[in-house]
Amino acid sequence: MVTEIRVEQKSQTPLEALRDLIMAWARDKDTGEPVYIIELGTDRRGSHSRCICPSCLAPLTAVNAAKAEFIKRPHFRHPSGTEKHSCSIVAARFALLKEVQADGWIQLPQVRRKASARGLSGQTYEAWVSAPAEKVRITHVNFQDHARALLTLEDGRSLQVLLTGTAVVSPSEEIGACLTLNIDDPEADSLSPEELRKRLVLLPDMLCWQSHWADDVLNTRAQDSLERQMLEAIDAPPPDLDLSNIPAELRRETVLHYMAKQILKDVGEIRVPAISHEVTKRASTGETFTRSWSKPEATLILSNIELECRLGRVVPDIVCEAKDGYGNILPRLCIEITVTNPIDEERKARLLKEGTATLEVDLSRTGGRLTQVEFQEMLVREVDFKNWICNVEASAAFDELRRQVDADVQQHLGEIAKARKWRSEVLAMDVKDIGRLYLAAMTNYLQEQDLLDGGMPKASREAVEAARVEVMRLADMMAVHGYFGGTGASKGSAVSLLSRFLSLKHDRGIGYRMSTGFEVLNAIWQSGSGNRKDIPMYLAAARLWKITLSEKQAGTLKSWRIEVKRSIEAGEDTYLRQPSNDSLLRLLFPDLRDALAETTKNALEDRFRLKTNQPTRRDGYLSGAELERWLRDHPESAPMWQHLRK
Repeated sequence: MVTEIRVEQKSQTPLEALRDLIMAWARDKDTGEPVYIIELGTDRRGSHSRCICPSCLAPLTAVNAAKAEFIKRPHFRHPSGTEKHSCSIVAARFALLKEVQADGWIQLPQVRRKASARGLSGQTYEAWVSAPAEKVRITHVNFQDHARALLTLEDGRSLQVLLTGTAVVSPSEEIGACLTLNIDDPEADSLSPEELRKRLVLLPDMLCWQSHWADDVLNTRAQDSLERQMLEAIDAPPPDLDLSNIPAELRRETVLHYMAKQILKDVGEIRVPAISHEVTKRASTGETFTRSWSKPEATLILSNIELECRLGRVVPDIVCEAKDGYGNILPRLCIEITVTNPIDEERKARLLKEGTATLEVDLSRTGGRLTQVEFQEMLVREVDFKNWICNVEASAAFDELRRQVDADVQQHLGEIAKARKWRSEVLAMDVKDIGRLYLAAMTNYLQEQDLLDGGMPKASREAVEAARVEVMRLADMMAVHGYFGGTGASKGSAVSLLSRFLSLKHDRGIGYRMSTGFEVLNAIWQSGSGNRKDIPMYLAAARLWKITLSEKQAGTLKSWRIEVKRSIEAGEDTYLRQPSNDSLLRLLFPDLRDALAETTKNALEDRFRLKTNQPTRRDGYLSGAELERWLRDHPESAPMWQHLRK
């Protein structure tokens, strides 16, 4: 950075021009001031010029000085045989400074200072500061020698100007600021003051400060900015952290560890991860039992924070009291911060032995470069790199889960044993006795339901529910004996089936809000086409149990039987039923046995449809299709007659 004086429209290089140029500027021997040749009077012609070369300090002769007419313009000449070197260039610089003095103002350039350092990570950091450019008034110029001048500014400051073409300078210690002016064009030495002012252009952006009044302040600012930058990047130790005894490869880890503790202490809160347990156990029967427990993420408010506090044989990084958003308090929470050395099993065992809730913050899993602000936000708010080493509540929950699962398994095994014992006891009972109890319980249940539906004073939902429970208990016992399975009625659908038969048997509505058996039978007849297959069975039951009929009702019942017969003879299957519920009905209503056998699909077809192929008999026994139908209709006797199949 150099203050450059540029001469416009030059056609030769400075060194080529030295041979042809005249020297119009010199230095006054007595005052040291720059002197322009035209300014000399007649008393200073020739060798009486009292001027010296500003570069080599040789005495100069004033040629054609103070003459009105001349062939060669006035100029200064070195003594014969003197080595002139670059005297014209130095004289040009001297002349320029004279014009700066005459103008009375100088535009000082901006000054910039830099501080740099290498961080703990190895990255290089730079910080720049600056003082602005300023235009100042010159009150005095002291030409100290041929290469420097001391400018006194209006505000009292001193500025040393070095008249040099290079930036290699050594300003004296007592001068507060030093600025270099660079001019390498000797043509400037031959210009008049007016021409200098017109043709010389000062380029402020190329000026060079060698020293400045504010250097100490600027250097301090640059250093402070650099330190802030490195601290923000977590690449330098905080002022109160001594790393002198820490190996270089561990220093950044130490800084991260230190800052994490300080941040948590200052912020006073931390987001902790969710924690969950699941316990599964398989019983000897193959059944699997699982219990689970979980606690969601939470933000803990920290108080009574202590750093590096000894607890028995461990010294956690942070020991504090914690409270969640619901007011639940952890009287003691330990936080361990790791960077490259995770908590080993031995240390984990010591922490578990203390029985204190302990959270690990593993900074090695954070990855990437972070600023101090990002690091704080991540440390406080994120949970991906945190895990519970010990959590008293979770440990207690885990123990409780294991106890519950063990209890579930034992309860299951007990229920299995109880069920097996109950099954054995039920199988030892006569199913006919169970059937009688079941039918009585079903009758009671339907009657209690009728009372409740009719709004009777003594009716209650509790009585209905108790009756229903008893029905289902006895149904379970019957199921052990093989009932309520396959294609027959289920325990639930048997209610509507049995309410019809009970109504016909007792000739009054049971499960129906009707007065007589005929009314129930009429309701059955009016059922949809999809529910008419069992009508022959109900007609047979009504005939067997002799429901009360008026003459008109008897006629109606007869017409129904005629319709059933006609349908079957016509080959329709509207009234053809399968004997899927016959075993249950035979158990509950033994007197229906023959009526049930006569109203099955096969029996009705054999009775009413024209036979094209009569079954053959051998020795008085059934055979063929007729035998198969009989076996289906009499399953309790079928095993004794299987030998007839050939």
